[in-house]
Amino acid sequence: MLKRSQYSCIGVNKKLDKLARDITFTHSINLVTTLSNEHHNSILDRFCLLILQRIQHNIECLTLDSLSVDRVLRIENYSKLHKLSLVNLPIEMVCRIFNDESSLVYIISHQITHLIVTTNMDNKDEHIRKLFKNIFTNIIRMFMNLIQFNFSWYSDLSYSPNVFIDLPSRPCYASNISCLNVRLNDLNDCICLLNTDLSQLHTLVVEIDWIRETLMVLNNTEIVSNLKCFSLISFDKIIEYDTKIVPLLRHMSKLEKLALSLIVDRRNSFIDGNHLVNDILSKMSHLHTFIFNIITKRVIIEEEFLPTRDNILRPLIEKGHNVDCYTDYCTINKGQCHIFSLPFNLECMHMFTNKFPDSCLFVNVRHFVARSLWRPLEHEFLLKVGQEKKLPYQQAKYEQTSSIIEFPHLTVLDLSGSSLDYVEQFLFDFYTRLTSLNTLHVDYELLLFATQYFTEDAARANCLKVKHIFFDRKPATYPENFRNYFPLL
Repeated sequence: MLKRSQYSCIGVNKKLDKLARDITFTHSINLVTTLSNEHHNSILDRFCLLILQRIQHNIECLTLDSLSVDRVLRIENYSKLHKLSLVNLPIEMVCRIFNDESSLVYIISHQITHLIVTTNMDNKDEHIRKLFKNIFTNIIRMFMNLIQFNFSWYSDLSYSPNVFIDLPSRPCYASNISCLNVRLNDLNDCICLLNTDLSQLHTLVVEIDWIRETLMVLNNTEIVSNLKCFSLISFDKIIEYDTKIVPLLRHMSKLEKLALSLIVDRRNSFIDGNHLVNDILSKMSHLHTFIFNIITKRVIIEEEFLPTRDNILRPLIEKGHNVDCYTDYCTINKGQCHIFSLPFNLECMHMFTNKFPDSCLFVNVRHFVARSLWRPLEHEFLLKVGQEKKLPYQQAKYEQTSSIIEFPHLTVLDLSGSSLDYVEQFLFDFYTRLTSLNTLHVDYELLLFATQYFTEDAARANCLKVKHIFFDRKPATYPENFRNYFPLL
């Protein structure tokens, strides 16, 4: 029986208390969540000393951040551990951990089958960027028994590193990876990855920053042709859709599930049902699930020649797909077509106009991008993404009741390139409630004006939980109230 003195940390933190008393909670330990409101080193030290050593033999899954990773892994004996998540690590720590075979992570690497690594790319030092370039290669060489691997980063740099460009075609690495979820800089990285010897790969989820100036050539078509599930999400406009993306997709003849989220620019015609069915889906006889959200931008066309909704959708509807679309037009003879599957289950949405069909709802959106639009966003449109609530608020010394839109699931908001009105619409809490927001992209000058140099209380509540903020340019110094506005940065 444990002595009473060994429970000295029980009561200090109720969540840790629960871990210590109930063995059912010791199979999976998430210290990022557990310590979300407790940033005291002493609590973590006492947990590692008095609790972790009692339950380490039961732990199968660990989720750690920069505060906990070294402390927890220093206790080496995790005999059942096979799932490891290292989240929100600074790039310097990632480089140290995965470039050193004497690191604490290396000691347990042979037993890990499921690995998640996310990092913050906020260091412009050339030496650090060169080290990071080899991180992916080092990880799959270090963790030889990996089956599932998720690798991504946050970056506020204009430059994102090429991670795989030097990856040899047949190195000694974890070739048994069957499920890979990775963020890449560009399509060159993606093709380089597909040219490797990942012969067991059946699920590939790719997020790409840029698809342009692609020089790499796909040499290993066997891996691509054996894929069962493929997801491609691009964060910026694509000018190589017909020359690079379509040929790549046409190699995936055994696909059962396909997800695409793309913004295609400089194309001669809209991407419509006829194109999707005849040029892509007809090559995938095993496909049973097609989830997509595709915007074709800046197509030169006269307004009178815009295709009808029926013409755009009919080929997909005839194949049994539940879809919808809209077209829009601006006065400089440029058209836009947005075609998407229903229900809208993708987590990322880009908005350039407000002409969505009235019947569409987008309650699953976690990442919302609002650019300078041809038409302004209106209250009725935002209700399709959020939830309306009648709430009291204090403005100009009078309490009023307003129709406030709440976005309970939205974690990433990108307002870069938008107007001051948009910044106020989304950040002022008497218009909008962003209860889960943790990542904000915004033009610095607009944020400065909207918040009156970070003194405006109306935007304070929506900014309190932000952990990552990305500006179009970083100021040399921040106003004195900036840190109080964003205490978690």
